[in-house]
Amino acid sequence: MSISRPGRMPRRLAFACAATLTAVLTLSACAGSPDAAPSGSSSPVVEKDLAIAAVSGPNSLDPAQLVDGQQMFVWSSILDTLLAKENNTGELIPNAAESWEYNEDGTELTLKLREGMTFSSGDPVNADAVVTTMLRNKNTPGIVQVKYGAVSDVTAEDDLTVVVHFTHFDPQFLANLAQSTGAIGDPATIDDERTATDPVGSGPFTLDTTKTVPGSTYVLNKRDDYWNADAIPFKTFTVRVLQDPTASFNALQAGEINAGTVQTQLLGQLGDEYAIQPIEAQAVAYLDILDRGGEQWPCLGDQRVRQAINYAIDREGVLEGLFAGVGKVTEQVFSPFGQVYDEELNETYDYDPEKGAELVEEAGCAGESFQIPSTFLSTSLEPTFTQAFADIGLTLEWVPVPPQQAQSAHLSGDYPLSFQITGFNSDPADAASHYSTSGYSNPRGYTDPTIDALFETINTTVDFDAALPAYQELNAYAVDQAFEAPIVFVGGTWAARDGIVVIDDGRSVPTVRQFGVSE
Repeated sequence: MSISRPGRMPRRLAFACAATLTAVLTLSACAGSPDAAPSGSSSPVVEKDLAIAAVSGPNSLDPAQLVDGQQMFVWSSILDTLLAKENNTGELIPNAAESWEYNEDGTELTLKLREGMTFSSGDPVNADAVVTTMLRNKNTPGIVQVKYGAVSDVTAEDDLTVVVHFTHFDPQFLANLAQSTGAIGDPATIDDERTATDPVGSGPFTLDTTKTVPGSTYVLNKRDDYWNADAIPFKTFTVRVLQDPTASFNALQAGEINAGTVQTQLLGQLGDEYAIQPIEAQAVAYLDILDRGGEQWPCLGDQRVRQAINYAIDREGVLEGLFAGVGKVTEQVFSPFGQVYDEELNETYDYDPEKGAELVEEAGCAGESFQIPSTFLSTSLEPTFTQAFADIGLTLEWVPVPPQQAQSAHLSGDYPLSFQITGFNSDPADAASHYSTSGYSNPRGYTDPTIDALFETINTTVDFDAALPAYQELNAYAVDQAFEAPIVFVGGTWAARDGIVVIDDGRSVPTVRQFGVSE
């Protein structure tokens, strides 16, 4: 069986080149080949209709408000990103930008755009479009703005060359260009009202607004004039938002979708016509301790209480009982596919509620009660967490929050804790997200002298290999301080039918490129 792989382009050495540079070069030219170009299938593309289930649809399609994770299935089909991630490796590869290069100290990033790209309106995708989008992201309050915190300016050197200027090296920025940070908007319409619901994009699909029901079903039609159209074997791409795994499974069996994740206990009900792709780890599930400094909830500023919460959670029980054994227990948030992850750290907090109760008692916090948002992510785990907190002398009060308000509740400052399931990015991006003062998982901006010193090293060391010891120390310090309570790396099993196959093991990001066609 041969497979047509959408969006497949040549591999190139973006971060990998860092390991080969000498001290004299000091990473002044870690860049991709300017000759990078798509490699299409040697045989004609057999186009099919692809329909999948996703747990969430996009809150907005405005480039300044994009959310990563499974919302990417929709928006990345409409809005192309500057970079992409290769299936099964997560390596950064060219997309709208065919090459990139940092200067010596990482304060300038030069992006060379691919020639001949157009928006669905026919207007060219050029440096002006990228500059306009990036500066708008930087100046527009929203989800994406924080990722531009180190950006001082964005300029066009010529029609196909963009230079991003930084106040200091931002190690997470490059990898983020394969996600929301790198989406490109159309300058002619980006400020129009339609941008939030039906933007003009340069991606492989356009949104069929006549068949789309926001929040429920998104129907996308392929653009034949897309620059890499021959590598997209789907004439339509439908994303159905199905948060209930049983509903997703029923839709798969009924032929309403032809790809979706399936619970382990249901796999035996699928016949030989289904292609199965197991994924060991694609996200981390964790209790996020939001008030790490104890500003509003003093007990959470006590390391003993944070550690007690980690001791209280039966991770193996959660994995087997609530995630059907699909995944891997963890006490750290960094991806097991990355270089920062340390297996030994997973021996820090053996399940020991008695020890947790002792720590809470020592801290003088027995009987404390904490409110926490109750969202579609947490519903099935709430009784387990409530009991775990009770076992160590604490109380949880779950406050119902609608799905569309889950992220705003997390960021609001109104809650001391929240439950999150976050997909992996790169090690630098995950470090920033969880522990920097502008990180999504650290909305109160907590820091301390140790964190400051480690980020000072990280943010001034362009060579990732040279910065790796600082990342590893940050990971160990975060686990010891128990800034979060990581629980499991969430795995999953994709099942596909009708000649559709899943061609990624979870290391890429959720886009149509994860799917192919068997021939």
